[in-house]
Amino acid sequence: MSALVLLLTGLASTLPVLARRIVGEGRPGRRAVAIAVGTGAIVVVGVILARGPLGLTAAGVALAIAVPVGWSVWEMLVPTERGEAAALIVLAVGCGACAVLTAPVGTPTARACAVVGVVILLGAPANGLVSAVLSLARGSNASAGALSPLVVAMRGGRWIGPLERILILLLAAAGAQAAVAAVIAAKGVIRFPEINKDQDGRKAEEFLIGSMTSWILAVLAIAGVSVA
Repeated sequence: MSALVLLLTGLASTLPVLARRIVGEGRPGRRAVAIAVGTGAIVVVGVILARGPLGLTAAGVALAIAVPVGWSVWEMLVPTERGEAAALIVLAVGCGACAVLTAPVGTPTARACAVVGVVILLGAPANGLVSAVLSLARGSNASAGALSPLVVAMRGGRWIGPLERILILLLAAAGAQAAVAAVIAAKGVIRFPEINKDQDGRKAEEFLIGSMTSWILAVLAIAGVSVA
């Protein structure tokens, strides 16, 4: 059942971005309609998968309806990075509960659904959680403002982070643990000259906090796929 949760949540997480690109920023009413239409389409896909290839019970159908609807409503009510962080934490708890309370489906279809959902969630939603953790680590708004040059210097992390997490997921799936360690070490080597110039240690702290948060998400993704 966790495979269905991961897939539907991943698909639902793309709706706000797609709605903004299709409708535009200044039309909240039309954007809400676009999200509602997309949510309905995801519900239909979820119900078909639950009753078809995944072979889930009525509880699976209920999840197929509740997950995308709940995620979309939450995104509209709390459209912030901290809102995404809270939603991802709830997702992790929900997938853990599914893994404990239900037996894994264990079919290739379930594994494929979990992988698709996890790959989507390791992109922008995971970036939102990492950003929220960094904001909490900085403390006040004044501290965040003082670190603005660092944010600009490391803005490539919005691309590097998702690619790194997906690469770790793929390497772990292939059983290449040594390669995972090499990726983690390489990131530190690449960032070392920039961090070495830091006088007060803020860059090093932010790099470590962001990296470890990102790696934890990759590990959770691997666990999510393994229990699908």
